[in-house]
Amino acid sequence: MAWEPFAAVCAAYSVIAVAWMVTFTIAYRLLGSERVFRPGSYDVTPLWNLLSLVLGLVAAVLGGWVCVLIDPRPRAFVSLMILIAVLGLVDVAATVKKSKTGPSARGDSVDNRTAMRHSRRPAWVAVMNILVGVAGVAVVVVQCFPKGNWPR
Repeated sequence: MAWEPFAAVCAAYSVIAVAWMVTFTIAYRLLGSERVFRPGSYDVTPLWNLLSLVLGLVAAVLGGWVCVLIDPRPRAFVSLMILIAVLGLVDVAATVKKSKTGPSARGDSVDNRTAMRHSRRPAWVAVMNILVGVAGVAVVVVQCFPKGNWPR
């Protein structure tokens, strides 16, 4: 049917967004602001950069599974990959814009909302998040359809 790819992409991206927000919130609370940010600033640490890529991969794999379960045809998961890439490019632009502003001073204890609003990460992490997101969906596709045995 015509609505299945749209429903699959919407549901899959929703799962990615929710999984990303929940895992990042948990990780931030477990690590605390002193291990997420460099001292006195909102620049994130290499640990947080690495963790963001791992958590992004997990979220993308979950979203890929949802997409394939709803509509296993190539149109759905290719559309999901395109959506991840386009929204990722918007995130790259925002990251670059934020990096051009001066650094803000950070206090000792920072709540989750303030951390999300002021955090500064390198642009390469935003670019890698696109690749990791697309790769996460691709991993699911390869697992579900070895040798390109696509359903029709």
